[in-house]
Amino acid sequence: MYRSRKLRVALVTVAALIIAAFILLAAFPWGVLKSRIEARATQQLGRPVTIGSMARADAFSLHPTVRLAQVRVPQPAWVGPRLPDLARIAEIELRFSALSLLRGGFSLEALDMKGARLQLYRDAKGRENWSDNEKKADDAGGSSALRLLTVADSRIAYRDDKQRRAIDAALMVDRSGLRLSGTGDVRGHAVRVQATGAPIDDRGQGARWPFAVSIAGDAVGLDLRGTMAGPLDIGHLEGQARAHATDLALLDAIIEAGLPGTQPVRLTAKVTRDRPDWRVENLKGTIGRSDIAGHATIAKRDGRTRIDGAVRANRFDFDDLSSNEGKRKAAARRARVGDRIVPATAIDLKKLARTDGRLTLSVRRLLWPGSSPFRTLSATLQLEKSRLELRPLTLGLTSGRLEGSLIVDQRQGGPRLTVDMALRSARLLDFFPETQIDGSLIGRIRLTGVGGTVRQAIGKADGAIELVARDGTIPTRTAALLGQDIGGGLTAREESRAVLRCMVARFDVAGGVARPAPVIIDTSRAQTHAQGRITLADERLALSVSGAPKGKALLRLEGSLPINGTIKAPDIRVPERVKSAKGIFGMIKNAITGHQGPRAADADCDALARRALR
Repeated sequence: MYRSRKLRVALVTVAALIIAAFILLAAFPWGVLKSRIEARATQQLGRPVTIGSMARADAFSLHPTVRLAQVRVPQPAWVGPRLPDLARIAEIELRFSALSLLRGGFSLEALDMKGARLQLYRDAKGRENWSDNEKKADDAGGSSALRLLTVADSRIAYRDDKQRRAIDAALMVDRSGLRLSGTGDVRGHAVRVQATGAPIDDRGQGARWPFAVSIAGDAVGLDLRGTMAGPLDIGHLEGQARAHATDLALLDAIIEAGLPGTQPVRLTAKVTRDRPDWRVENLKGTIGRSDIAGHATIAKRDGRTRIDGAVRANRFDFDDLSSNEGKRKAAARRARVGDRIVPATAIDLKKLARTDGRLTLSVRRLLWPGSSPFRTLSATLQLEKSRLELRPLTLGLTSGRLEGSLIVDQRQGGPRLTVDMALRSARLLDFFPETQIDGSLIGRIRLTGVGGTVRQAIGKADGAIELVARDGTIPTRTAALLGQDIGGGLTAREESRAVLRCMVARFDVAGGVARPAPVIIDTSRAQTHAQGRITLADERLALSVSGAPKGKALLRLEGSLPINGTIKAPDIRVPERVKSAKGIFGMIKNAITGHQGPRAADADCDALARRALR
């Protein structure tokens, strides 16, 4: 009995204490914490935060309303005096859940702000004056408990030196909704900035919050309309986006996806964000004269970004992936170093060190400024921890296909480029139509080298280049000249054809130098061999060819013929003795006397092909 009475007393006492604690919490004079809040904010932000006055606006509630006046948050020290304070707010009235403080959090339920001036800034290094960059997390944020927001007589200014963009806009939020309107600048191009949203009050609680954002300009623009999971919940939204720009890199100054410079672009897509992930669906648009479509998912985990998706095009021109400035620089480079076959495309993966993913590419028709045998493209790109692999990679040709893999590995130094491509069922005429030489063509390229661009890597590569053409035709004039039958070449009819029995070209490559091993052209009229080297770094030729006819030559050139210049612009030097009367009479004499040297026999094309393709 005694113990029972003591237990009841204890329970009543505890209940009384709990009730008293709730009463004290509901009646707590929050204004007395002004100095402590200033000190805590100053400590957390590393700058002197001041509050002119702070007092409770109601008398008794577990959801108290507190009024603050003349709140000032200066810029961090690294910004200096060049910009106004980060925040100056004439008056703030806020309502929060006192019980949330007992759980170690702070649940803001209502906010009324007047006379705010916010100056947001990001410097060229990416430091942001409104956040602690060291504490950013991929999954930061979440749904808000905010049930009521009103803002009057307020402005937001934003300057970003990293992306070279800025805005200055007026902000109002009332029972009619959210409205932001102002002007801005994106890399020197003027834009008009507008945003609207539904009212932020109890009427919309539990429903998705509609919004619209527009950045409109002649050079660049972005329009996004949709809904958020809750008011201002930018971590959970979906909507329809439209964008245009004179250059995709200019649009990237807004969306920051690491996009390259291109020709003018127009895009539409459905976008969904479920922080920290983005999903892009039904992507459609044009870049220059190319069209693209596809989808992608961008996920962030443990400090890494993963992009998975697919891109397809009915028509695609690789030149559209260069801006006008990029084309100008490329033209200047060509004028300085001459035309090159191997592109100077960058393959350095440093900027993608924290990016992984898988993309499938499909192009139904490749567009080129001139003639080209390349017609279609399909590839799967796999990027994992600084290793990019294109496998399978298939280029459809006018006849046949070029297929294999391309790998860029930067896990240990590099980047190291490995190319392994096989040529199947092709035609020689498709690659060199001006020569009028045709035949079935197969081959393989296997090269590995280190460099920041494709050209640099190939210029240091080791490996082999193998080509075999069989059972074709060749102009009789060309066949005679390849056999150094000058007279036969000059007298042959233009339309006449000889048989191309085989053309076998194998180049062993070491340190960026390709050497014939062997290079032979065998026709019904003659046989030709090539010696020397090709320096792949600058594509310079240092070759010599020697040919022999298979029959009697009208005028036969003895010795070899040097070939210099570049792969794109070969320089075939005719020996001085051929140009002189003495040299011509010597060839005539040899023809009359029969002293023209040995004639060539048919080559064993099967054995040569096996040797070249070993």
